Amino acid sequence: MKLKYFKFIMIFAGIIAVCSCNKLLDINKDPDRLPSTFTPYPQLLTSAQVNLGFEGGSDLFRYATLIMQQMSGLASQANQTWFYSRYNITGSDQNNVWNSIFATTLGDLELIIKQAGEAGSPHYVGVAKVLKAYEYSLVVDTWGDVPYTETQKLVENTQPHYDDDASIYQKLIALLGEAVTDLNATTSTLSPGTNSTFYTSSSWATAKPFWIKLANTLRLRLLLHYSKKDPAFCVAQMTALINTAGITFMSSNADNFQHPFYNVANQRSPISAFEVSRPDYLYADQKMVSIMNAKADPRRPYYFMSYPYEGIFLPLNLSTSAPTSTGNVLTFTTTTGAALGMRVSGTNIPANTTVSALTTTTITLSNDVTGTGVAQTATIVIEPTKFSGVSATAPPSSPGNTYSRIGTFLRGGTITGVVSGSSAPNFVYSGDAPQRMLTYTEYCFIRAEAALMGAPGDAQTWFTNGITASMQETAIPAKQIPGITSVQIANYLAANGTLIGTNSEKLKQIIEEKYIALFGVSVEPWTDWRRTGYPLLTMPANALNTVTAVPRTLFYPQSEIDLNPNCPGQKNSNLQDKVFWDQ
Repeated sequence: MKLKYFKFIMIFAGIIAVCSCNKLLDINKDPDRLPSTFTPYPQLLTSAQVNLGFEGGSDLFRYATLIMQQMSGLASQANQTWFYSRYNITGSDQNNVWNSIFATTLGDLELIIKQAGEAGSPHYVGVAKVLKAYEYSLVVDTWGDVPYTETQKLVENTQPHYDDDASIYQKLIALLGEAVTDLNATTSTLSPGTNSTFYTSSSWATAKPFWIKLANTLRLRLLLHYSKKDPAFCVAQMTALINTAGITFMSSNADNFQHPFYNVANQRSPISAFEVSRPDYLYADQKMVSIMNAKADPRRPYYFMSYPYEGIFLPLNLSTSAPTSTGNVLTFTTTTGAALGMRVSGTNIPANTTVSALTTTTITLSNDVTGTGVAQTATIVIEPTKFSGVSATAPPSSPGNTYSRIGTFLRGGTITGVVSGSSAPNFVYSGDAPQRMLTYTEYCFIRAEAALMGAPGDAQTWFTNGITASMQETAIPAKQIPGITSVQIANYLAANGTLIGTNSEKLKQIIEEKYIALFGVSVEPWTDWRRTGYPLLTMPANALNTVTAVPRTLFYPQSEIDLNPNCPGQKNSNLQDKVFWDQ
């Protein structure tokens, strides 16, 4: 237990700064960094991974989730997220995250590659290369041309030239191939163990398959990004990778690349920490909520708090001991926590059934449910139906809090006692939700889209697998959070899980479901929209007047403009400059 917490002692002062607004001073060289010869590479790995985990839920996550209208700041005061939702994301706003990425995470990873290579520890080299490829892919997807070749010189060059983004992508794909070779090395002086905050294990034999699956799955993600610019190349390369003997990819949610967080001060999820410190900054956006409401999506009570039922944080699991229902009335020992209008689902209960009346012992449903149709020991799920998002096209004229907030999926939660009727007193947000970065759910949607384009596999099968895996991620058994039931999943798939129409229409279905499923994953939903145009987005009514359309890139950090003479200069003020794969 102490070892688990020890991992998080490192670099918190710098990490917390990533989650804040602007620092007073931003420079390319961190004066507080220890000399590269001082810190051993096992410790550097912990440092880089912790920083990477915190980055995943901080600035880049907020930029992307606001641009993609999953979350909104338009109901808040004229503060940080309010400006970001209007696309007023300045170069100065990005100083912190840029410096954290290059000065800390990538700097540490480069040192690991150098030191571990010299020490004959290819397993460390392989892990560092996978993480470097992941981090750099987010950097390219956000800014386009960025420093790459000369950043590998570390302190020897603090004013690096910028590389062409397309050339960096090719190097990243090759780097992942090198990483797999390093990970498979038969001998290594040292191997990552419990000092690794991802795929933690005392046995390298146990951890290695996870890292190899991640490397190969990340290669597929990068290759899919070529689908707009060069679809033939995309399909050919993905097909070759998928068909290569011995190649393994993620195969279940257990393979998820995600960083753990804990219900301990300074070790909680950055998304949850932001919500605690700035509770009126982020609300659900109507775009995402409307897609989920139209499908009565059972993920809603996990993704968001409902309004006005803010005391009902989770679906209620209520059991009947011997239902002898008359018409549409079911009898329970208690109906605590239920409210009119809440959605009801369960065995032999019709879709879109809601609570139409209730007493302390009976619930009347909006659809007829006969005693003969309900199992003798039936469990039904009752969940809030009013999930409210902020409209981008008609934002409120003044701040308000009548909108859904972030729920347990991204914030974590703890319930004490048996969940027979959840209410506010026995539920608290705990901050121990993992930061998801690349998941099995995403892999399934990658395969569905690739199959639709002509790569191996059946698009329908992978589409079904992706929805199912996403819904299964909502459960936290250790916290008595039951998650979405198999009946709910089956009902959702029956209503929304069949790909129909033209390939373009099927692609729209795949990306819209992926958009919902990747809630909390930094940058990738924005990348999907730039590649495919889905989901359809509408400009905020009060968008910054220099931005003519939904942003396709971000400004370079002001620190680079001011301090690096080799920076190519600031982007166009309309934020319509494109990453190479977006052309």
